[in-house]
Amino acid sequence: MEAASLWAGVRFTARNGSPEALLTDAAGQGLHLYGVFSLPGGFYGHCAAWQYRRLAALARHRRVRLRVEKRKGLYFLLRPLLRRKGLWTGLVAWGLVLLWLQGLIWAIDYSSLTTGQRARAEAILREQVQLMPGSAVTQEKLAAGEYALLQSGEFSWASLNFLDGRLVVEVAAAKPVPDITAGKADGVFAKAAGTVVRTNLVSGTMLAAPGQAVEAGQLLIGTSRTERDGTPIYEPAAGAVFAQFDWESTQEEPLKITAKRLTGKHFSRRVISTNGQRISLPSWKPFSEETALVTTRHIQPDILGFGLPFSVEETTYSEQTEQEILRTERQALALAKLHSLQALFRAYPDAAFVAQKEDVSVENNILYYRVVYTIVANICAE
Repeated sequence: MEAASLWAGVRFTARNGSPEALLTDAAGQGLHLYGVFSLPGGFYGHCAAWQYRRLAALARHRRVRLRVEKRKGLYFLLRPLLRRKGLWTGLVAWGLVLLWLQGLIWAIDYSSLTTGQRARAEAILREQVQLMPGSAVTQEKLAAGEYALLQSGEFSWASLNFLDGRLVVEVAAAKPVPDITAGKADGVFAKAAGTVVRTNLVSGTMLAAPGQAVEAGQLLIGTSRTERDGTPIYEPAAGAVFAQFDWESTQEEPLKITAKRLTGKHFSRRVISTNGQRISLPSWKPFSEETALVTTRHIQPDILGFGLPFSVEETTYSEQTEQEILRTERQALALAKLHSLQALFRAYPDAAFVAQKEDVSVENNILYYRVVYTIVANICAE
């Protein structure tokens, strides 16, 4: 098959007149005829469609009647489609839409991040730079996103790369800045009065000794010491002084309280975010949201694992009612003891118990709890 037939070729018959002279004229004009066979009173053959008009002009000159028997080739298959303007308009419009969609985020790749890093990076990019599925991407936004990640203090390096609708986030965790000072330049002071049990000097001069009674605010570790030759040396004060002392706590726990309880009723509101726009979907509100428990989550829709260029913010409102709860004295006392211990360890995390004295009373449905702990703890002020 000739190459012309693959794109646009015709098969024709030539009768009457001078068919032999037509073949001679066609060859002289450089027209390529192929597959020529004789017929009674003429012949049939093939030629490229774009050469047929020139052949027809030569045929008229030789009084030969030409007739197209068959059209072949890809051009004649596509010609009906080429005439459908609506189809081509739609294809062009779809192409423009595809080009536009390439500038939107379809999916964000956090695969190189830990779970904690991903949650933090996702929140920073969403809240500060509006980089999320469905949003448009510019070089300015990418630069702003990298800057926001670095400014958070949690990352020492950040890179955002966008290609064909996919945003790849890469970060390196920030390393803690070492504390170059070994202690305090103005000395270490006592934050509570007590009797020194033991000391631990790191640098500076220890001014307290075991068995010594110290007062709150007293200097425990100084910042200077003297060499053997009498030369004064100044260095930051650092260390620990453990002392025994009494620590008191007073708690009040009501026996009757009002608490909120979930009723089981809830409703959700959804907002679609795409290209910086927020579209609120209609929802039914069966109760007031003012006193409801509110939880929000962000959803990334996908089809067969491929993320779509928008995200959904779902806010759920759970109905709550107030309920009166009665506590027993035993329950209230347990809570009071727990709160006292929590307060103690917030103030002295390394406290060791020596003894304790408790006083409990109940008046007007309120339990009053007073405890005095005798403890050994580090009394150096931070």
